[in-house]
Amino acid sequence: MGDTEEIIKCPACDNEMQKIFITDKGINVDVCSNGCGGIFFDNKEIQEFSDKNADISEIKQALSNKNFMPVDENKTRICPACGTPMAKTRALGIQIDTCYKCGGVFLDNGEFEIVRSKFVKRKKVVPIEYNPNSDIDIEEFYRDAQNEEIVNEYGIKKVSPMRISRISMRMLRFIFRLFL
Repeated sequence: MGDTEEIIKCPACDNEMQKIFITDKGINVDVCSNGCGGIFFDNKEIQEFSDKNADISEIKQALSNKNFMPVDENKTRICPACGTPMAKTRALGIQIDTCYKCGGVFLDNGEFEIVRSKFVKRKKVVPIEYNPNSDIDIEEFYRDAQNEEIVNEYGIKKVSPMRISRISMRMLRFIFRLFL
């Protein structure tokens, strides 16, 4: 689900949320700047701010020098993006409201800073490329792995390739008999 275009109501205090356009990310974040100070992130938007050095000056500016009303954190909150009740999850020492239908996340006033201080962005996984010049002979590796599996399964200590093919054929015949 993408960025909500329409003005939404705060799930904590029911006030209208202000859309804050984050220039360097190209997304709108919904901030309850005239109510409770909560922040609603559409699906996966919060990940855009996981880097502790990410620029959040627009959000800070919308929330600065304001007194926010207290809210009941135990109240079931309704997702402002899709209307589904949000689940409460305890993580990082705070209670986070999450919508399991659309992926939206609501943080009460002050919780965004806590999340950012504790959130560790995962390093990108780099796939390992097949190296034909490797010291490992892949075919031999798989053959040894199959032998080891047969030894573990049948208790046979030394298995010849002929024995492997006979065992494999028996297994195939057994499987075919099950389905015929």
